[in-house]
Amino acid sequence: MIKSILSNFMNNNEIIITIIFHSILAGIALLLISFREKLSSYFQIIDYPYSNDLKIHNLPIPRFGGIILFFYTFLALSLNYIIYTTSLKIFSIFIILSLIFFFVGFMDDRKSLSAYKKSIVLITALFLTISLSNEFLINQINFKNLQYSINLQNSAIFFTVFSIFALYNAFNFADGVNGVAPSLGIFWIIYLIIKSNNYVNFFYQAIFVSLLIILYFNIKKKIFLGNSGTNLYSILISLLLIQENKKNNIFCDEIFFILFLPGIDMARLTFERIFSGNSPFNGDKNHFHHLLRNLIKEKYIFVVYILICMLPIFIYNFVIQNFYLVFAFSIASYCITITLLKKIN
Repeated sequence: MIKSILSNFMNNNEIIITIIFHSILAGIALLLISFREKLSSYFQIIDYPYSNDLKIHNLPIPRFGGIILFFYTFLALSLNYIIYTTSLKIFSIFIILSLIFFFVGFMDDRKSLSAYKKSIVLITALFLTISLSNEFLINQINFKNLQYSINLQNSAIFFTVFSIFALYNAFNFADGVNGVAPSLGIFWIIYLIIKSNNYVNFFYQAIFVSLLIILYFNIKKKIFLGNSGTNLYSILISLLLIQENKKNNIFCDEIFFILFLPGIDMARLTFERIFSGNSPFNGDKNHFHHLLRNLIKEKYIFVVYILICMLPIFIYNFVIQNFYLVFAFSIASYCITITLLKKIN
């Protein structure tokens, strides 16, 4: 009854409600940011530049972006459930996984958890939760411009967990220079909104608006997205990509190309670390965005990074609608660029 009344009211006052909703949440988010130093000090989530040799900032910066993202998206997700026809099971999976990923990242921001422990907790949570609903199981791999599909059958749960965990790692690998991770998140959610035609969905809008706010203050060196933020965003975008893929709004080859740069950079770094005798979880300054620092001013790196991220999917949609050719071009371009950047560095 309540959902029906709210839904009818929303349909009749959609633009006004949307403006009021985002004005209130954005105002609260900005208020929280104004108290970021006190709150971050209380929660012990300040990133100090002298904590290890991998830091590239000079002043202590609050890892506050995850709190803003959590606050904004949690309320939007709840409102979405109340107004629109969303099953309790789907809503619960979103909430459970969001809470787990956020709090693991939050504790990591506080105490620098072991990568192995984090991986075990998150993978276990994915196996136990994803299997509760077929809504989030990748049962079939469908391509937009290829004439075949792959039926995963009994391996669906393993492929799904692997895919989500890979995206989680790729997004974490992309976080290291101001503006890169938030702008990458904005690029992904905009592409997903366009492909799914979900322009009026509160939840999609909330992810976009909250990331815009975080991006602005991140570029100004006022806050970091933090592990809580990268963790939370990675699970949210993973679940949304799976949902829209199962609705045939976005296909696996399109997902592959929008994730190409952070994905291949993660793969390269993992193999390089293993071959050099190091743990794949050990950090370094060989990430793609780090290599750009000696060539481009730091404040422009995120712009260049996102333009390069957009290139494969732009070519695939508007220039060469052939998966193999675009894939070969992307691989060759990445390898040549990395070789040149390493020589310059």
